[in-house]
Amino acid sequence: MGRRVEETRLPHALRTMSTPMRLAYLTDQLLPQTATDTEQMMSMIGGFEAAGATVTLVKPKHWFDAEPGRDAIADYYQIAPTFDVAAVRSVYPNIRGIEKVAQGLVGPRHPAARRADVLYTRTLPILLGALLGGTRPVVYETYRPWPRQQPWSAPIFRWIARHPHFLGAVLHSELARQSYVDAGVDPERLLTAHNGYDPERLRPRLSRETARERCDLPDRPTVTYAGRVTMEKGLGLLLDMARALPAVQFVIVGSEGEGEVERQAAPLNNVRVVPWQPFDDTVPYLYAADVLLIPPSTKPLKEVGNTVLPMKTYLYMAAGRAILAPASPDLQELLHDDENAALVPPDAPDAAIRRLRTLLSHPDQSDRLGRAARADIEKNTWPHRAERILHFIQQRKDADDQPIPAIASQ
Repeated sequence: MGRRVEETRLPHALRTMSTPMRLAYLTDQLLPQTATDTEQMMSMIGGFEAAGATVTLVKPKHWFDAEPGRDAIADYYQIAPTFDVAAVRSVYPNIRGIEKVAQGLVGPRHPAARRADVLYTRTLPILLGALLGGTRPVVYETYRPWPRQQPWSAPIFRWIARHPHFLGAVLHSELARQSYVDAGVDPERLLTAHNGYDPERLRPRLSRETARERCDLPDRPTVTYAGRVTMEKGLGLLLDMARALPAVQFVIVGSEGEGEVERQAAPLNNVRVVPWQPFDDTVPYLYAADVLLIPPSTKPLKEVGNTVLPMKTYLYMAAGRAILAPASPDLQELLHDDENAALVPPDAPDAAIRRLRTLLSHPDQSDRLGRAARADIEKNTWPHRAERILHFIQQRKDADDQPIPAIASQ
């Protein structure tokens, strides 16, 4: 059995607070959209509400399209429509770099933000705008180990950590958290909070046969990848595996156009490329698999740098299917070889192909790994994660009256 990946006890003191914490969640993203970071953000907004906070989403205002409204946004992301929405206009939103900076200036000054107990954001320009011109304490959440990826940013984060309005940062991995500690940020202001999943969205659980029938897939050994469909996600290695294993069906879910992956997959009879699907329609493809694949490549983590402990990891684990993944430092926070996953050296196609053959030829082993992964992730729900973060925020607020330790320059 794999090890528990996160502390599962919930802080009783937070549940008994008499006044709900009021959060303003500030974003520069036009909603709704398919981007994974918006999925994570809206899942957390639902989790915060379920954990007892009240949340106002402060988002950019559409210029030409009608505002979708709270219910439409909630329906798209399949969360309860219990939060509020405040739309704020800055500059024309099609120029992303300018829009990010503009929202950083206007978002923290919106009345909804000024009324909040705490501002919460995943966007660095909004964090800086809130510190420079806002009036409320602010929490920053990120998956990126910025000081490791961009060493020049270390002094900026030390300055952020000393700012009186900065409560702390929530990191998606211990790998990311350690990068800020190494940069000189006070560890007390940093929380590692692995992401989560919504158990309801994986129900009903389907047998492989039922799922394959629903997805119109033949009943044959199946390997599934669900997520962004780009070569930067290591899908070139998946295609190499498909060429080496013509008897195995490879399913790629999430295509949003005709790119290099789609072009290389077209002549391969054992590769099915599926367009981007709403969440409910993606889940059956997970259940249809014998093996769920995180391409064993270093490209997403080291070369591109925009994927650290990918969101699909949590859904894969919750689906209860065997996972084949790279033995990378971020994934090894959750996945343990031959305990709850099959891990292989990154960028070693031959090793990945051999391990996949073993998994497919030993279904008892694959089922054991899938059951262990599901058990290990069971308590990592969005409300549980939200409650841990709210507890962290309350602790930081309570410590505000205490002197902040000096941070050594580096």
